Amino acid sequence: MSPHKFIAELPLSSSEIICPDSPRYGLESCTWAAQKDLKPKIIARPCTTSSLATLLCFLSSTDLDWAIRSTGVGSSSASDVLISLSAFDKFEYNAEEQTVAVGAGQTWGEVDGKIEENAPGHAVVGARCTYVGVGGSILAGGISWLSSEKGLGADPHNMLDAKVVLTDGRILWASTEPELLWALRGGGGSFGVLVEVKLRVYPYPDKIYSGQISYPRSAFSVVAKAISRFTAECKDPKMAMHIFPLDLSQGHYTGESPKPGIGLQVFDAHGETHGRSTVGFRWALDIEGAIDGTRSMTIRQCNQIWGKHTKMPMLWYE
Repeated sequence: MSPHKFIAELPLSSSEIICPDSPRYGLESCTWAAQKDLKPKIIARPCTTSSLATLLCFLSSTDLDWAIRSTGVGSSSASDVLISLSAFDKFEYNAEEQTVAVGAGQTWGEVDGKIEENAPGHAVVGARCTYVGVGGSILAGGISWLSSEKGLGADPHNMLDAKVVLTDGRILWASTEPELLWALRGGGGSFGVLVEVKLRVYPYPDKIYSGQISYPRSAFSVVAKAISRFTAECKDPKMAMHIFPLDLSQGHYTGESPKPGIGLQVFDAHGETHGRSTVGFRWALDIEGAIDGTRSMTIRQCNQIWGKHTKMPMLWYE
């Protein structure tokens, strides 16, 4: 079936439809893994919940292949209609309640920036990088630099409520159906289309010690043993670490020459003085060959460290 046939059938305005020849097509349909891209004939980008509800009712009555994409780096695709939620970009901070209502079609990088602007000195349990989508990560559980302290993004004390559009056209807050809200907390996107979440906002330091410490391949054995000791001894929830291979982060996936080695992104919410001390990450800085790229920064800046690595597999440590 041609794209023109799809356009004629879909219950959307022309401004809510993106064809393969549109400059926006690639941005709205790209996947984490190239083999997951099913090259949809049409991208539907509804701008309101009522428009999305009408579209879901229509698609559910057809045999068309369709899927939901909440932005970010997921591999959601479809051969016929891919529904992009990028228009759902609401941000509403309630200082009195210490909550924020966030549109599920945003990336966490966008949310980080809005929180820093509207609620400086605060943070939500979001993601550890800028390019992860709000909707997909929340439905998968949601891990953040705050998670050692505050838990997962989908935990009841973090995700307070969720606005969902069901395939029968109903639009509701999941708290009105407790079993649905329970299922959304890490249960994936099979229970409805998440368009908005209400999250708890926490007062949080804006002078975090973070950044990358890089090592040559010759230091692998020493680094591995030091990491093992640290993970066994450190019980401080305000400290965390991310381990990554340098030849991927600085090589193949960024178009630069591969540089074999290993790197750590360290995180210490106590601040730089603590982070550089013997009770912090002094052990990591003292390893021979270490290249120190750490400093004091905000949570947004901490997440921006991985802003350019949008197609790189990662190894997480908690």
